[in-house]
Amino acid sequence: MKLKVFLFSILTVIVLSGCLEEYGSVFVTSTDVMYSQDEGGTKLTVTPYIRNDKDTDTGILTTKIKIREPSTNLIIAEKDSDIGYIKSKSSTFSSVSLMVSEPGEYIVEVQLLEGGKVLSQSATPVTVKAKPGPGTPPDIKLTDMTIVITKLLNDATVAVVEVSPGLYNQGGDSNPLTLEVTAQIDPYNTYIQSDTLNIIKSEGRVRGKVTFTIPRNREYSFSVKVLENGRVAAQSKLLDKVKLNTLKYNEPGTYILVEEGKPIPAQTPTEPGFPAVAALMGILLVYHIISRRRR
Repeated sequence: MKLKVFLFSILTVIVLSGCLEEYGSVFVTSTDVMYSQDEGGTKLTVTPYIRNDKDTDTGILTTKIKIREPSTNLIIAEKDSDIGYIKSKSSTFSSVSLMVSEPGEYIVEVQLLEGGKVLSQSATPVTVKAKPGPGTPPDIKLTDMTIVITKLLNDATVAVVEVSPGLYNQGGDSNPLTLEVTAQIDPYNTYIQSDTLNIIKSEGRVRGKVTFTIPRNREYSFSVKVLENGRVAAQSKLLDKVKLNTLKYNEPGTYILVEEGKPIPAQTPTEPGFPAVAALMGILLVYHIISRRRR
């Protein structure tokens, strides 16, 4: 009887201490930084992409952005931003603008917090260049992608889908560009559409548009390439797959584009869930052995 009480007490302590919480994490997958010349300096637009891999929604999240000058290790700009909560198994992003006085090398630090507790943090080196002069090559960035169903066909089994990636040129003037968008179900079912864009001036923003006619009841991975004179000038993909049958007719949605090749950090559990469960199973096994011996 005393042994049973002892084991029950251990189990209660483990549960109340949160050790049996789910295995998963909330983390910053990557950070995009774009810059543009502004009066009195250069404006940095910092966009952290955040993933909730847990089986439950998060609480209210906050991002803390700092711009650090490596040569002096001084923080020259910082800003906090409330981003609300993230649903289970989904992603979001939030952009913050900060000013630096002159071109140079900087470190962009991002902290993700929930209730004052740091969940994830990252540091991204950034080179801010002076205002582009004549002959400066373009520097094309893909910013985001809007997706909207404009028409339903064949008893709503097929959708006409408009996909519009946003582009920003933080370098010199570009040549004419070709936008290539891929919607992929699997390696054997891939759809590709392209759009010809005009020259994008320095610090110019445009939005391309392609149209797909594709099966509606499927899940798609979207990716984008920007070609200049046959060379890949930019390449990005959506962080999450898109289920077309969850999209509402004629209501555009905006999705996260992440530069191809950017690593997504390895997921690490924020709670010691599995070790606690293993320890509990070990205790119960010992209890079972002792009980059999007493019999």
